[in-house]
Amino acid sequence: MNFDLENPYIEYDSDDIPYSLYEIHGVNKIRELSRQLRTFLNYKTAMIQYRFRPKTATYPDRVEEKYKETERSLKQLALKFIKLLANIRGNSFSYEIELERLVFNLAYDKIRKSLLTELKDVTQKLFTTIHALSEQEIHLHPKFLKFIANLTQEACIVFKILNNWASGFYEELRVNYVQLHDELTLLIPEEYAEKSTVRKHKSLEEGLREW
Repeated sequence: MNFDLENPYIEYDSDDIPYSLYEIHGVNKIRELSRQLRTFLNYKTAMIQYRFRPKTATYPDRVEEKYKETERSLKQLALKFIKLLANIRGNSFSYEIELERLVFNLAYDKIRKSLLTELKDVTQKLFTTIHALSEQEIHLHPKFLKFIANLTQEACIVFKILNNWASGFYEELRVNYVQLHDELTLLIPEEYAEKSTVRKHKSLEEGLREW
């Protein structure tokens, strides 16, 4: 590692970085992608459970405390996530275009860097909470299941842009969630269905208010 008092930046020589750091970083990336796959498969399983539910199935009015707490956390994170995307989009047609501009034109803009850091942190927490819900009996809550499938598509878009090394993975994952959402749209009766999608009818924020 080379450090010059007159130079405000630290320069790293690749030979100075222990191999174990590369290894740990790589393992963490693999674990994250593996968790993302497990999450999707859990929701796919929940959709199958809902599809083959008994015709006399009823849905509980009283929800266990753990589920309620996780659902509450997801709603709070989703609201932050939606507001950040709205802030990034501004008057533009698409937040995706503006997000890409932010990523590739950061320069020394501290405000932009702070905004992207916050978005990445919130999105990561959102994915973690989405995973936690996937391991609970989410098939008993079809309306919220459909909303999550919709919300996760947007989270995938954000991580596709923010994590260039895994952009292909998150794009493929997004497509899978789109297909899952479409299947749920066909399965869930209108009285249960969350009536909005992100891009066609009304905003995620409006959909979130239904809960």
